[in-house]
Amino acid sequence: MARSYATVGQMLTYAVERTVNAPESAERTERPVRADAILRHMLEFVLMAPRSRRAFLRTVLRTERATGSIVAAPRLHRHSPDLVAEILPTSPESDDGARLGIVVSTDGLLRTTQLEKHLAALGTSEHHLLLAVSRRNDLVGGEEQLPERVQATSWRSLARRMSKADPGHQALWETIGEIGENSGRPIVQYPVEAKRLLTKASVAREFRGHLDVMHRASRDLLGTSPHFSTRRGQTDAHLQAGVRLHRTGLEFGEVEQGTPVHLQRAGHEPVPLGIGLPRTDEESAEAAERLETLARRTAWRTDEGALPATPELIGAPASPEVEGARLLLWAVLNPMLLRDRGFDLAPARRQPALTATTMGLRLLHRGDETGTTYRLWVGGERDWTHLIPKVTREATADRPEETYAVAPRKSQSTADFVWEVHRALRSLTIP
Repeated sequence: MARSYATVGQMLTYAVERTVNAPESAERTERPVRADAILRHMLEFVLMAPRSRRAFLRTVLRTERATGSIVAAPRLHRHSPDLVAEILPTSPESDDGARLGIVVSTDGLLRTTQLEKHLAALGTSEHHLLLAVSRRNDLVGGEEQLPERVQATSWRSLARRMSKADPGHQALWETIGEIGENSGRPIVQYPVEAKRLLTKASVAREFRGHLDVMHRASRDLLGTSPHFSTRRGQTDAHLQAGVRLHRTGLEFGEVEQGTPVHLQRAGHEPVPLGIGLPRTDEESAEAAERLETLARRTAWRTDEGALPATPELIGAPASPEVEGARLLLWAVLNPMLLRDRGFDLAPARRQPALTATTMGLRLLHRGDETGTTYRLWVGGERDWTHLIPKVTREATADRPEETYAVAPRKSQSTADFVWEVHRALRSLTIP
């Protein structure tokens, strides 16, 4: 086996330092720096070695041509590839010198039209080559639709093939492959079983019951219906009504003192509403009376000092299964994870309100100029028998509405389930 002349630690240190100190690009993007930037410099590091570079060209690009250094140069414009190299002429007399470009992706949103623009950014030569590396070769349109002189591979395949072709750097290639594959997945580490929580009828009924408490409290206290908040910079899902910087509203969140429904004011700890699931007519009447009392005393909405103390719980407390189901659904509806998949929250005025039958979030696909809207939602009937999420592409002038339900599989991890839901949502964007 060829000796290893670099370590994983050296590669990661180089990649992080180069990423942090990289000059500003000529055209900034709205997306934050992610693993893509780290990966381009990891590839740059391992391909510094001539032996690794020759093995890469022969094994991945299937060419006997030679190149100069493959570098992660600063992008001149938005379609510049992530790494570039000069392909050397085959002889001193020939004029077949060209350029190699490498595009890295961890979100699976590479399209053939994008690749054509990346290839064009290399210049006009007929000898230019472009390689696209993405998670599981997740290219819209499939490899058979790739433009001429464009090749594609996945992080997993890259790591497997290069570990054999370049054994001295096996650990480096395996690390690159693992980061490339896993950085495209949501990190959701809740110790819950998705299938049991989302398909169990009793959990669905109880969850819907607490949503009914939230819905009624919002109507009685605030005169409005809750919907998912779209405030800029949010990293979590927030089902709210009336929450403002200087005004108290309601939020359906973490179960505390038996209820997921809280009085919420920006910058303050939530105060549990103190209403669980009423089990008798007497408890229903007591809950209604508490809401009437709060509705009459409106000072708590605007006066910080007027927030009521946590009252004694009326009705049955929420079970641990309700909190587990909420955590899982809120991960599916997480705006940060959805942004990583290429979806932005639609404006607040277009968000669907919580109703007696459905709870959902409306989204826009980044870069789609048609204005098509998408929904992630749960429910559909008054009596819920499950909490299985659904993804919908809403109807347009050209296409009818299309909906898929994404049921969790037995023993499926929460991260894999969230990824599967988001993958189904993204599949609706394919023409």
